[in-house]
Amino acid sequence: MIALMGPSGAGKSTLLDVLANRKSEGTIYGGVENRAESSCYVMQSDCHIGNLTVLETLEFASLLRNPKSWTKDQHDSRVNYLLTSMGLSHISTSYVGSSFTRGISGGQLKRLSIAVECITLPGLIFLDEPTSGLDSSISIEVMSAVRKLCDDGGRAVICTIHQPSIDCFEMFDDLLLLSEGRVIYEGPRNKAVQYFNELGYQNDKDTNPADFICEVAGGMVCGGGMDPNVSYGESHIKSPRELEKLFKSSNYHTPVTIDPNSNPKSRNMPKNPNNTFTQFRTLLNRGMLTNKRNTAYRNSQIIKNIIVGILAGVIFYQQGSMSTSVWNTTTDFPESAGYNVVSILYFAILYSITGNLQSIPMLFQQKLMFVRERSAGAYTTLPYWMCNSLVNLPLIIGTHILFTNLTYWLVGLPADPVTVGYMFLNTLMVNLISFYFSQLLAASCSSSQVALAVFPILFMFLSNFAGFTILLDNVQAQWCWAPYVSFPRWAYEGLVYVTFDQKKPENYENILAYFGFDDWEAMYSICILVPYAVLVNFWVLYALMPPTSKVRYFKSKSEDQIVNGGRNDQRSDSRSSSLAMNMESFANAGPPSSLASRPTSNQRPTDLPTSPLLERVENDTIPEDSEVEPSQPLLNAPLSPSGSELPVGNPEGRRGSWSVDDFKRNSENIQLATQRGLNVTFSSLNYSVHAPTNPKADQNGMLHILSSVEGRAASGEMVALMGASGAGKSTLLDILAGRKTLDKTTTLDGVLLFNGAPRSRPIMRRSAYVTQDNVHLASLTVRQTLEFAASLRMESSNKEERRERVLTVAKMLGIDKILDNRVGGELIRGISGGQLKRLSIAVEIISLPELIFLDEPTTGLDSAIAHEVMSAVRNLANFNRTVICTIHQPPPATFRLFDKLLLLANGRTCYYGDVDDAPLYFNKFGYVFDEDKVGSNPAEFVVAVAGGFEKPNLAPDRLCDDYMASESHMEFQEQLTENLESDRNRTGENQNGAKKGTTYPSSLGMQCYTLACRQIVKTAQDKRPLIAGIMRHIVVALFYGSIYRDLKGSPNPQILERCSLCFFTLMFVTMGQQQNIPIIFDERLLFYRERGAKVYGNFSYWLTGGVSVTPLTLGWVAIFCAILYPLSGFRKDWESAIFFYIIAALTSLCGLFYCQMLAVLSPTQQSAITLFPATLFFFISFAGYIVQLPSLPDWLSQVPNVSFLRWGFQALVINELEDNTFVFPAPTTEVLYKAFAEQYGIYGYSKWTSVPYLAINMGVFRLFTFLGLRYVRYEKR
Repeated sequence: MIALMGPSGAGKSTLLDVLANRKSEGTIYGGVENRAESSCYVMQSDCHIGNLTVLETLEFASLLRNPKSWTKDQHDSRVNYLLTSMGLSHISTSYVGSSFTRGISGGQLKRLSIAVECITLPGLIFLDEPTSGLDSSISIEVMSAVRKLCDDGGRAVICTIHQPSIDCFEMFDDLLLLSEGRVIYEGPRNKAVQYFNELGYQNDKDTNPADFICEVAGGMVCGGGMDPNVSYGESHIKSPRELEKLFKSSNYHTPVTIDPNSNPKSRNMPKNPNNTFTQFRTLLNRGMLTNKRNTAYRNSQIIKNIIVGILAGVIFYQQGSMSTSVWNTTTDFPESAGYNVVSILYFAILYSITGNLQSIPMLFQQKLMFVRERSAGAYTTLPYWMCNSLVNLPLIIGTHILFTNLTYWLVGLPADPVTVGYMFLNTLMVNLISFYFSQLLAASCSSSQVALAVFPILFMFLSNFAGFTILLDNVQAQWCWAPYVSFPRWAYEGLVYVTFDQKKPENYENILAYFGFDDWEAMYSICILVPYAVLVNFWVLYALMPPTSKVRYFKSKSEDQIVNGGRNDQRSDSRSSSLAMNMESFANAGPPSSLASRPTSNQRPTDLPTSPLLERVENDTIPEDSEVEPSQPLLNAPLSPSGSELPVGNPEGRRGSWSVDDFKRNSENIQLATQRGLNVTFSSLNYSVHAPTNPKADQNGMLHILSSVEGRAASGEMVALMGASGAGKSTLLDILAGRKTLDKTTTLDGVLLFNGAPRSRPIMRRSAYVTQDNVHLASLTVRQTLEFAASLRMESSNKEERRERVLTVAKMLGIDKILDNRVGGELIRGISGGQLKRLSIAVEIISLPELIFLDEPTTGLDSAIAHEVMSAVRNLANFNRTVICTIHQPPPATFRLFDKLLLLANGRTCYYGDVDDAPLYFNKFGYVFDEDKVGSNPAEFVVAVAGGFEKPNLAPDRLCDDYMASESHMEFQEQLTENLESDRNRTGENQNGAKKGTTYPSSLGMQCYTLACRQIVKTAQDKRPLIAGIMRHIVVALFYGSIYRDLKGSPNPQILERCSLCFFTLMFVTMGQQQNIPIIFDERLLFYRERGAKVYGNFSYWLTGGVSVTPLTLGWVAIFCAILYPLSGFRKDWESAIFFYIIAALTSLCGLFYCQMLAVLSPTQQSAITLFPATLFFFISFAGYIVQLPSLPDWLSQVPNVSFLRWGFQALVINELEDNTFVFPAPTTEVLYKAFAEQYGIYGYSKWTSVPYLAINMGVFRLFTFLGLRYVRYEKR
């Protein structure tokens, strides 16, 4: 087992990806020859199907990756072996779970990921950060399972890992240490400390060797500080370049050479042993089982189709009988009986197109797993594509039967088998093509947000050339090809033809001729739709194909010719793993490095195979065509003013590292307001939840999470809440901070006092809560983030005071050098993880609270950065602040920053007292903590004791009972009354706190102003959505303007096409707002955090909701109208043009506020996206375009009043057609317009009548948004 280690940004994951052939672009000098029969790669994040059990997950993995010739017994034997080896046998029947469903624990999930990838028992295993986010005991479980795999089968393991415990670290044989992309040590793991000691680095005996060597690589001297005024000699901190040179010149470095005949592109990657049919069959079985258990998605689809089917049927109830003439020979226009039939058929087409919109996010989730499994050689693209083409058909067909049957029989269309069967088959093909288009978008686009933004454009193009909105004979010459590629046209033409031809109502030939469908046969449409579906599905296959590798390979730096990247699918006959590597550099530049196999003093069993061999060639030449300059420093190493390279630990360097002394020195001139502080005391604290199905629940169905917990945190102290996973640490922290959701299903009792008084709003206003996740706006800078936080959290302050506070806190936490850097996120490069965590702390303490709660502040950070973060917190506590913090697996130096320890086990107090006394306390129960052992960590020791992992392995409940009978507990109870009396006397409840009666630190006006400014700055600094919105509106405006150009033709086609353009204008500006749904969900967590901290309330957030999006919406609509209106041939007067913009803008705002309402009321983003098209069809149905309003039954006559699209469509139609002598020639203009207006139900209305109705709709949507913010809460703590 080889550990790849180094500080954050050292290049560990990059090197692992290069070795595993996982890089998709870049330049690689040297070669990596992998002669392993097979290898596997375990990624850092776990990705599984949540509704499969652990056993089923492994069974499907075995069927996919092991030979087809294997019998069932062989598959079962392999699965059982891995279940046993990974310690998963006892949970084999448990569901894996997901973010929405309860499943197995984090450690079990990681072991399952390893088991899945190792199902073929490969000779070479790559692991990327397998212990990230796990506590020390679970990390040991995971790595012990990996060690067992390595020992049992003679396998080689290459693993990136950070902050391993001493026990985890000792499981490795060799170590490769990186710093700034350079190898500074490679060799036996147990010789690393000795090597650096010889260089002059000294480590404390209680320092974990893994932490020590990472501190060396990161530019820190263990236990010492950094002084910029002190010159760094050879015995002090050295740069990565210096450390590399020292290693290469040492006796620890053993250079080896590579076979000159080896091919640098020779990459024997795993090849699936099964044929395509076997892969397809297995994937199909897995997909069918997954869909069967996905009841939430299935039920949502069934309910949606039932609702829309009933809605369509009710609106067009019995209007398909066509018992009267369907054509008005006087006006030469369809009668309502005929128009409503072609409308319902068009409605069926539109719904079939948009019915699969919500499947896009689901398809993206499937795509993530597909890419991983394909890269691992589980299967190829073809069987996955075949499976996805078929596995969803049962649900699509079943739900489509519901929709078509409900709609068909309620509408009263011809009751003959030919028409019924044809409508089902026709619309089913439309549904399938739409689903395949959704798959195409998911396969082609980078994210679901992009796919959802592209969908409206695609929808508008397809639906406008269906033959309903624009008659086929009136299509502009430049778009004459469009109806032929629009599959809705062929479906709609066939539906209209067969419906009227089978019923043959009076004058039906006129309708067919009017739409251009008279010279047609129904089967023509089917013959076109079937190949169309096949063609689109083949496009999906093409989009799913793996991209061509952009990696460029050089055999050496002196080679002139690039060797094209490729894979050699031939495999070696040898079962053991060997890997030869000639890595002059990775990440495009850098000096030679090596990783050589050699015997180690602690060699595992003698039959262990040769470790992976990483060889290099001593060659410093660079090819002439390389983009890397020979003298270029690696990764832009920091330089001093004199031009020499700075040590990486220097605060002036690129990556500064700080100790407690550094923070003290950095803030020695800072003066904070003197506070008497807040003391928190709790005793006999009990918390239970109603969980009758849980086997651990009592006879009343109550599950006891916390029982008789006690402790105290005094001002100026840091208290650590520790325990094994599931001990109740975060639950206790949430209760102390007042963040726990309490309802009828929970009970909370016991003593919880703050300065001797119960919790009150003024007291809690003096506290802050730093959550585990870093939630910020990515586009803001660090300075802007802190300034907005200061404006919201500081009372009665002016601008200068807030700026001074920002600088004070930033300097105190060591982030004053990055104030003008972007915070960053998934799509925007920003500050580092440690800086991000310190920013989270800075935001919460900007008001200098007296009580600070922190939830796992060091999760995901290496030991060096974790120490930086907690040193900053310690510095703050020294200003008489109280700190209560949950933390797991801290290194000894970090653990000693705390004053008190509260150790939990099974929700009970296992120990409370001084941090230094904890190991001694457990000695009397038979536990032995060896202080003299190298790397001994008291934090890991006490957690292992509480979790039952340390000998003599006493049960956690036994330890808790012993504590309740101990002198420590008796002493706490004796001092309880005295402490509480002292707390009450030392300070008044409202001293230095908020005024009584106030709810938030700042006024309502200040809250609204700050939130509005923050939204505007956020939007202005992220140009991509702005540019995308402008381009989308320009493209669609040009598209509409070209297909409706000048609107020439006879009067009746002009009426229909003008109405169509008005309707689809409103459809576009409404559907385009669905992209705001992901934006709301992106900000939801930040809103929950800030609302929970009482920074502002629901009302101020609601008032400023959309304050930045609204101007953008108005601007985008203005661009759209400015391009479309003159191109379309609408009325050429300024009043009509301005009114057109007003109505389009108001309707777009209705769509915006409607999407915001859905996002607030929906539990997940996918459910909101599912609801949007289903509910939008309600507004579309009553808009007056698809169904003429006078034809509605009396009991539905008032329903159109609630459709904002009805009022927008009515206003635009009246604006365009009233008194329009071009459309209704004189002298019968008024008579013809009256006939038209009466048929559409708009006669007697003024165009300005719609404005107040649109405003009312906006108000209703905003009201329900506020009610959702106020009463609907999906954050459960």
